[in-house]
Amino acid sequence: MRNLRIAALTIAATLLLVGLTVPFGTALAGYKHDLNFKSIDVGLPGVTFTAAFGINAQGDIVGRYAVGAVGHGYLLSDGTYTTIDDPNGIGSSQAQGINEEGEIVGLYTVQVAKTVDPSGVFTRSFLRDPDGVFSPIELANNTLAIKISPKGKVVGCFHNLSSDFAANEGGTMHGFVYQNGSKIQDLIVPGTMHNGITKDGRIIVGVVFPTPGTFYAYKVEDGVYALLDLPSYVMWSDARDVNRSGEIVGFFTDFANKTHGFLLRKGELTTIDFPGEDVVSTQARGINPQGDIVGFYVSKDVAGKLHTHGFIATRNKDKDEDD
Repeated sequence: MRNLRIAALTIAATLLLVGLTVPFGTALAGYKHDLNFKSIDVGLPGVTFTAAFGINAQGDIVGRYAVGAVGHGYLLSDGTYTTIDDPNGIGSSQAQGINEEGEIVGLYTVQVAKTVDPSGVFTRSFLRDPDGVFSPIELANNTLAIKISPKGKVVGCFHNLSSDFAANEGGTMHGFVYQNGSKIQDLIVPGTMHNGITKDGRIIVGVVFPTPGTFYAYKVEDGVYALLDLPSYVMWSDARDVNRSGEIVGFFTDFANKTHGFLLRKGELTTIDFPGEDVVSTQARGINPQGDIVGFYVSKDVAGKLHTHGFIATRNKDKDEDD
């Protein structure tokens, strides 16, 4: 696909930001953090879904919003909202990661015949430079680009067919590292998906699917792959990002089948739950060098309808005894 320069659609949308300060998860001895939570809802007519997936050192946020079944990527920078749609994926794009240079990676779906893939879709990925030029990232029939480091290393996963995963315990799905137009590394463990990488590239975090119904968070440090050592109350887990201090964020499902965000810092796991009695689940998806965390939460209204909102959680430095 040839590079296409398009003018990003910038909309002076109202972002509904509701600020809350609450204790940061479960209290741990010698470890006290407060977070200032703000929900992010893209204020456009008909928006039914907002999620935040990535944040850089400048505080720029990327994610996805939807109007009904139509999804779009977005960038939120200095209060300005910009739609990020790959020109080949308008209506199904999502922005997953952003680095300090303003490079954005994401993905979209394209329709294929069910005789080609039983799912009827392939997933494609893109790299968008700060000038709005889109370049493809294509390593297999399905390529998912999730995060990009300040040095331009992209991580994600690739696989061939949707059906080979279930049949072969991970099938052709593998985590990858990509830079300057080519794959420079992949993980030989099947069923893996890289979701975050440090600036120096020494640490990569992700999720492995031994079977379609099980998933575990992992870390690759200096080339050594290992599952994260998490508490016994964690049933399933997914590591979604890591910053240069080695702080890891993600989400887990407990044995009551409830989903919570988490921060893993110096071996201590802290649960992240967006505050509110109506909140039924929370996922942390991105963290920047300052420790600001983004993600999304799901709330249930009085009629029982579910609503998905993005959030950003910033640290209260005055109360952070570790900093």
